[in-house]
Amino acid sequence: MQGLPESTMQPADVCIVGAGAAGIVLAVELVRQGKRVLMLEGGGPGIEDASQEPYRSEITGLPHNGVHIGRFRAKGGTTTRWGGQILELDDADFTAREWVPGSGWPFPKQELAPYYARAIALEGLARATLSDEAVWRELNLQSPFFTELEPFFSRWCPEPDFSRLHRNLLENSSQVDLWLHANAIALVREGPKILGVKTRTLSGIETIFRADRFVFALGGIESCRFFLQPEEAEKPWNRSGLLGRHFQDHIIAPAATLEPLNAATFHNIFDNIFHRGFKYQPKLRLSPSVQAQQRTLNVAAMILYKGDTEAIAGQLKITARKLLGGKWRQASSSELFALLRHSPLLARQIYRYSVKHRAYVAPRSRIELGVHTEQDPLSRSSITLSETRDSLGMLRTRLDWHVSNNEIDSIRAFVKVAQRSLSSIARVVPDPDLDSYDRFRLKCGDNYHHMGGMRVSSSPSDGVVDLNLRLHGMENGYVCSAAVYPNSGFSNPTHTLLALAVRLADHLSPI
Repeated sequence: MQGLPESTMQPADVCIVGAGAAGIVLAVELVRQGKRVLMLEGGGPGIEDASQEPYRSEITGLPHNGVHIGRFRAKGGTTTRWGGQILELDDADFTAREWVPGSGWPFPKQELAPYYARAIALEGLARATLSDEAVWRELNLQSPFFTELEPFFSRWCPEPDFSRLHRNLLENSSQVDLWLHANAIALVREGPKILGVKTRTLSGIETIFRADRFVFALGGIESCRFFLQPEEAEKPWNRSGLLGRHFQDHIIAPAATLEPLNAATFHNIFDNIFHRGFKYQPKLRLSPSVQAQQRTLNVAAMILYKGDTEAIAGQLKITARKLLGGKWRQASSSELFALLRHSPLLARQIYRYSVKHRAYVAPRSRIELGVHTEQDPLSRSSITLSETRDSLGMLRTRLDWHVSNNEIDSIRAFVKVAQRSLSSIARVVPDPDLDSYDRFRLKCGDNYHHMGGMRVSSSPSDGVVDLNLRLHGMENGYVCSAAVYPNSGFSNPTHTLLALAVRLADHLSPI
């Protein structure tokens, strides 16, 4: 980005800070409604080491991989590297559960229902089969049933990179001005009104961008960091004192191994499905009645296949995609050699994929139950600021991440239920460390899902943004980030975030 005199800038109705999933979808919807949009992205057209530098953070508490390798500052944001998994939050995630302090949203799931539906099309899933029962029917298979556990599918975006999926708007729309390397460093405001956003490049060029309204779509961690910066001494949005508090991720842990009693039956239920151009991943959730009875958090699981063959098969799939997509120049000589050397394995993959519409799993693979759970809505985890500054002059993130005994208890409960519910198809063997809080806590990893810290609330005393995602105490500043989630369920956060983005576009359109 070069410095641009403000007098030469086109006036914008809405300035969106961040060109990741939420920012792009919000821009698409606003343009459809006739708005002129200014987009500011701190990174470049692709991943750059220098642009990633401001994400270097201080970690206290447990190790947290996602703060460093789960965030990408570039056009398309983290969609340039994610898998593209889509899931709604459960109905129960929006309601207060008396055994889960701090749970519930300030509006019911019904409020998001029409926006979930619109988000599906914006994710490239309009032609996907949206009924789980219909997926099984189309494969001529009986849908599975288990007591205490509920089977379901997640769906995967066929094009997960939103900078490609919505390339036409980003590159060709006369209603969108996208600025790269425009790192937001401060607000320019007059009382409760934001007049502009000050940006700085890594080379030190500063520009102030102005608009009628501003939406900050910076990601869960970066949203908190931006609004915590000490240059904003007053912070009217933080009268609750909750900014940066109750950070949440989804815990992922290999809590048990599975020994199928009948391989064909097991793989018919749990192998990934590829049907009519879309991927569906079978999963299991703990039923709401069991959650209430055992007073657990919302917890689910997926089947993980581990082994050398899986690693080889995964790499072969990546190489084959490059060739089939016309990107043969991107395939290295070693990748091409591996493709030839393992051609029998590739043939088995192709048969399983093309004829059976399922993922190929090697016969001797280790099978794990990967349990993932929400964290306590009032978790001890927090985002604060370090004493050191990044290459832009901003104070760095300090992330203090914890895994509570209650969260481990919820994982234990799931495994015990799975032992009973899956007994007709598999032997479930709990991880030997599951009985020890201290030992099993070390096996719990984060899922790169950064949520909480800017809670949505009806009252300024209970959160940071209001029901329309407007910063409490501000007239024209909004946050569209998973940071606003009061609680997170077990579902991947992006689909709900995009539903919120579509809802926000409708709110901003008539203003």
